[in-house]
Amino acid sequence: MRKTTRGIVTMLSSLAFVVAISLSAYAQAPAGQAPGEKPAGQAQKSDSAKGELKSVDAAKMTLTLASGETFMYTDQTKVTGAQGGVAGLASASGRQVVINFTTKGADRIATSIEVAPK
Repeated sequence: MRKTTRGIVTMLSSLAFVVAISLSAYAQAPAGQAPGEKPAGQAQKSDSAKGELKSVDAAKMTLTLASGETFMYTDQTKVTGAQGGVAGLASASGRQVVINFTTKGADRIATSIEVAPK
């Protein structure tokens, strides 16, 4: 009987310890946010890519590099080095580009595109 009681007490103590650790993790997270989750107002990650412009799909508002990477662009995407801004990208195939973009989920959205001179 004594060993059974000691085992139950040990098990309950372990359970209490695990619950205390779990609660402390949730107490450190801001209200309405699970631990490890990014805050809702946090900016997306910015990055850049460089390569040869392979194609532009104006209907889908995407561009593809020779490496196979695809990026979305918007009317707010700043384009330098191509006449006509975003519309001028179609005539820039084969030229080197530097794309600054943000990642939102699985989408890479170009914020600026620099087209190298011929």
